[in-house]
Amino acid sequence: MYSSKVVGITGMPLAGKTLAAEILEEKGFSVVDMGDVVRKEMEKRDIPTEEVADFVNGQRDKKGMGAIAELTVPYLKESLEESNVVITGMRGWSEKKVFESHIDEDILMVALWASRETRKNRREERKREEDIKGQDFHERDLREIDNGIAKLMALSDVMIVNDGISIDELEEKIEKKVLRR
Repeated sequence: MYSSKVVGITGMPLAGKTLAAEILEEKGFSVVDMGDVVRKEMEKRDIPTEEVADFVNGQRDKKGMGAIAELTVPYLKESLEESNVVITGMRGWSEKKVFESHIDEDILMVALWASRETRKNRREERKREEDIKGQDFHERDLREIDNGIAKLMALSDVMIVNDGISIDELEEKIEKKVLRR
């Protein structure tokens, strides 16, 4: 059965990170979504959501590639007091290291992969404001790669292909590859 207290989920935009986190939440995990943290911090500063890339990149320019993880640490620590935690939205190895340094535990990294076509279709269905008003799809992918997501995905403990499968099939993969480790 599952032994680590913290699971990290990574993947390109619209690969299914939020859905995977919701599945783990149904299994008793608390969810700490780095994207939600970014949106909360932007709201506190009265920054429009379509400027998410500028905000995140500005934080990283000032404080390094682990800046968003540093913003998220208080939420993680609070959630760990209650239950196991799934962190969704990690974009780089340095973020993983920031979290591990604050909680003194290894994070089980899970990478979700979906094709560009599938992710573009999900963008049209989701219609989140930063998807519509933010950077174009290809530009956003390249930004994520530049920020280190490819390395984090390549070094993840578990890879789940979330392309052309149902939610039930994704849940089965998470049960088998994550919860039964």
